[in-house]
Amino acid sequence: MSLHRTARRTRGLLVLLMAYAVLAAAVVAAPLTWGASSASAADDDLLHVQLEQVSPAIVGPGTEVRLEGTLQNLGATPAPVHAVRVSTAYRGLDTRGAVQDWAEEGLLETPIALGEDHIGVAIAPGSTVHWFVDIPADELEPGFEFATLPLRVEVLATGPAPDTDNEDTGESTDESPGTEDTDSEGTDSETTVVPGAQVRTFLPWTDAEDPEFNPVQIAWLAPITLPGNPDLVAVDDARRSDAWLNAIGPDSRTLELLDGLADTSATFVVDPGVIEPLDPVASLTEVVELPGDQEEPSESPEPTDPKPTDPEPTDPEPTDSEPTGSESTDSPEPTGSESAPSAGVQGSVATTGPGGGATQAPGDGEAPTSAPADPPSTPIEGDDPVEPPTPPTIQSAVRDLGNRIEQVPEGRLWWLPVGDTDVGGLLEAEASVDDIAELVGAAPSGGLPAPGRTDLAWPLSEDFSDAMIGSLLQVWSAAGGATGAAGADNGSLGAVVLPNSTLDDTVLTGSAVRTHSAGPQLIGYDERLSGIVAGSGEPEQAGHATQRFLAETLAIYQEGPATDRSLVVAIPRTAAADADQLQALTSAAARAPWLQETTASELLTDAAQAPPATVQQADPPSADAEQADPDATDPDPIDADPTEDQVTVAALGDLSAYSDPGESPLTPSRLARIDLTRSKVTGVSEIVPGSEAVRRTWMHVLDRQFSASWRAAPQDWEIPVEVAEDLASEITTGLTINPTTINLYADEGLMQITVVNELPIPIEGLQMQVDPGNGRLRVLGQPDPITIGPESRATVQFRAKAVAAGQVPLHTSLSTPNGTQIGSAEETVVRVQPTGVWIYWLLGGVAGVILVLGLWRALRPAGTRRDAEPTDPSTGNVPTSASDVETP
Repeated sequence: MSLHRTARRTRGLLVLLMAYAVLAAAVVAAPLTWGASSASAADDDLLHVQLEQVSPAIVGPGTEVRLEGTLQNLGATPAPVHAVRVSTAYRGLDTRGAVQDWAEEGLLETPIALGEDHIGVAIAPGSTVHWFVDIPADELEPGFEFATLPLRVEVLATGPAPDTDNEDTGESTDESPGTEDTDSEGTDSETTVVPGAQVRTFLPWTDAEDPEFNPVQIAWLAPITLPGNPDLVAVDDARRSDAWLNAIGPDSRTLELLDGLADTSATFVVDPGVIEPLDPVASLTEVVELPGDQEEPSESPEPTDPKPTDPEPTDPEPTDSEPTGSESTDSPEPTGSESAPSAGVQGSVATTGPGGGATQAPGDGEAPTSAPADPPSTPIEGDDPVEPPTPPTIQSAVRDLGNRIEQVPEGRLWWLPVGDTDVGGLLEAEASVDDIAELVGAAPSGGLPAPGRTDLAWPLSEDFSDAMIGSLLQVWSAAGGATGAAGADNGSLGAVVLPNSTLDDTVLTGSAVRTHSAGPQLIGYDERLSGIVAGSGEPEQAGHATQRFLAETLAIYQEGPATDRSLVVAIPRTAAADADQLQALTSAAARAPWLQETTASELLTDAAQAPPATVQQADPPSADAEQADPDATDPDPIDADPTEDQVTVAALGDLSAYSDPGESPLTPSRLARIDLTRSKVTGVSEIVPGSEAVRRTWMHVLDRQFSASWRAAPQDWEIPVEVAEDLASEITTGLTINPTTINLYADEGLMQITVVNELPIPIEGLQMQVDPGNGRLRVLGQPDPITIGPESRATVQFRAKAVAAGQVPLHTSLSTPNGTQIGSAEETVVRVQPTGVWIYWLLGGVAGVILVLGLWRALRPAGTRRDAEPTDPSTGNVPTSASDVETP
């Protein structure tokens, strides 16, 4: 009985322990399961879909379409992917508001499946796979003559992740558990859409003949300007060279724009500064040559001054004058085909030997030979020399860009002021018209390389108004146009480029060019289209930008198909550019039957007879307003006040952002700082001989601080100014006055003060100003201009007149001819003692002494005098008094 009870108790204890073990295992495994589930959910948002191309961009009946793109796993765990699906809805996006809503919100359902690409693998973390979806020619039947269809690209997942053994090879398997294929009729019921892994794009459809369209005219403006980069004027040659090559060299934004728009009628708006690089120096001591600095010519210039460009001797045979012992004559190694592998010798492979030389693998019946580590000085006959690619230089980049600009037709070439002066920012900073005109009318040092219009103003501003147009008229008239090419006071402002939203017009797109009541024509560029083109250079927008651009322009056409319309696309100055994407976008636009390419000059000519317009500070058109029926009666848009929500919505989205110029770094305080820095640099160059070229260069550098390019890099604006200030400070702090004490014991005299030059360069024309601190001293003339040798001293003299006795603090300061202060003012103590006071006391004292001596002699007793008279030693007689001598 006892044993039976013990057995039952033992079994119960074992069951209890097993239950506890199962529970503990569940508790331990639960967090891991939850963590994996959470990670999987998080990875769903990190599955990135990118659209690279829609080909063709415009489709019609019987057209087969292919969509290409990539799928990247940005998460930390494998992402099982079943397929990439493309779907649409037969609903035309016929307004710009509808296009924007689909791009930003995507609430429209797309129930019509067009095609899939079965991926069927688990994408490893960080991996990327390419997908292709083909839409058959007879799959699309929207029933419209022309419309923009919404396209949705989304990722489908189904079941657990397939076997990851094939992940490295990228092969998919249909035998993975839980993974099922889908047929052509649709997806299996177990497939699900991965949240967040989708792309929304557009597919323009046309089933109408081209003559049925009344196309919208479209013109392109492309700015060729420099970025806001302080390294463009860096004093370090390497940094400056890299900055210029990035700005105008191969693969630069500038050449990408020229290449991408080469087959269009685009108008290029060029800053002459792109072909006028500057070479500033950090110190004026670098440009002054002291006597004796020039090296004496060497008797044997060949070793000290090699001429790498001189032709080498073509005769490989040694000459009598060739020194003995040279490698080319004494080297025992074979030459010609024996010293290096030849392309015509089979079985010879050049590899790197252990000693750094080239080891030739033996051919048939050949013994291995070793080539010398150092190549022979004479080229080997029969071998083609391998020349490394020569890195481009600033000069070659400037020359190539200048040649490209010269090839632009005159009607499509417009010139900006040198440095792309930020006229809008200067007006907002309350700069005077004359000061702005001086910058706008500055001519490039080398002149304009090609003829073009200079009567265009492209200001950047956040406050366009009729008053600004009036100010621009005054500036361009006083300057004679950009670069002053037209001559002053000729009324040379012909056109102003500004956002289309500032024009006094309805929210619907109309004519892109109007005539202002003050005279110039206004070119209103479409902000949204310009933003789309600007975004096309970003890798993320490849393919999508073209479809968005076509959808926007087709919606513009549908606003008023029977109305003559025009558009201007002005690429922002700071937009990234990709030649291939630009070519794809502009080529698609050229094939669109609702668009007709023209030039900006032709639009100006056609709009010359249009009624005048005015400028207002307006918000961008809202999406809600654009969705309205164009035939309906809308309220006056001038009186309408768009809500804050509408303005915010209009600026959302990757491609719907308008070309915001950014805030100008130019403020009244910074304008004053540039003026002060300019004065300092000019001043110190006046006293440093041979620094005129440096001064001119730095004046150009400071002029370019007024460039509109700094709106994109306001944080770097101060860097060139600080370098210029340091250049001037080196001179102003290197000259000092040696303080001392001076005594002036006269009514008038010369005074001397010592000036110390601690700089390694001579100084000429330095001026000293001396001012007495009180009326006891009067300076009769200021010192003459001072000349001081390098690292030496000079004594400065000036004449002064004493007025009254006492100490006089003499304030002394140094300056340049233009008044720039050098160093700090010093105070010299002068002890003044005029002769008109102490000389009379001295003379009175001498007269008093004489009077006392006379009285003493007169009052002295006579006997005392006789007794004191000595006896004549020659005669022994005592001299008689005067009274005893008889007068003859």
